[in-house]
Amino acid sequence: MEHELLIKALRASEKGRSYAVATLVDSTVKGTPRKAGAKMIVLEDGTLWGSIGGGRNEKAVQKECLKAIKSGKTSLVAYDYFGGVGQSVCGGQIKVFIEPFKGSRHFVICGAGHIALPLSVIGKMLNFKVTVIDNRKEFANFRRFPHVDRIIVGDHAKKLSRLAIDQHTYIMVVTQGNEYDFECLRAAINTNAGYLGVISSRAKRVKFFGRLKKMGVSQARFNRVKIPAGVDIGAQTPEEIAVSIAAEMVAVKNAAFLGTDKFRVKEKFDES
Repeated sequence: MEHELLIKALRASEKGRSYAVATLVDSTVKGTPRKAGAKMIVLEDGTLWGSIGGGRNEKAVQKECLKAIKSGKTSLVAYDYFGGVGQSVCGGQIKVFIEPFKGSRHFVICGAGHIALPLSVIGKMLNFKVTVIDNRKEFANFRRFPHVDRIIVGDHAKKLSRLAIDQHTYIMVVTQGNEYDFECLRAAINTNAGYLGVISSRAKRVKFFGRLKKMGVSQARFNRVKIPAGVDIGAQTPEEIAVSIAAEMVAVKNAAFLGTDKFRVKEKFDES
């Protein structure tokens, strides 16, 4: 990749931006404006850096890059330069490999108790930038969480509401009290967080949603909340609960890859 493009890709990653790299992997000897190895980068907002030849085909590749960023899947596309009515006829064909790169995700844990500790460790293992928020200095400190990126001491909900939250932000509410949990949920429910989970019982879910409904929160917003958070693995210990929550987060992150045949096929095994 050209030096300038490498630098731009690095800066985009550092800012948490998603992008796709389009690489021209094959082209005919004659007719095509660029040859194998040419690259361009397309950001999630459509911004384009570099070039694989310009014109209608580059525009088509740009659209494919945006699709790849959304789906998270690589692709190999082919185009020709034979043109149509009103189009230039250069001749030749190209193949372009499109590889998406998701911006770094930010995992915000509201609470610094027994579940938060193993959950923060798993979050780092999954390559999240991890922030822990708690109103207790004896819990929210780097002696207890030496591995996280940031610790914020203060009112959970107020500190949470001051963070930049977008689709790359995953939020787990697991404080030491129901009212703290509710205020955090209230602060986050109308954001575009990619994941919003709350440690909860069914009764707590009903109570929280009832209060929020009276405040004008829509059903569409309720549908986005994972409450109770986690997948059912029969979790009992804080560590097991953390695994359950992390598994749900990964499923949300990798939604485009769910449903593979190896998990759908139920074959009978004849031992005879």
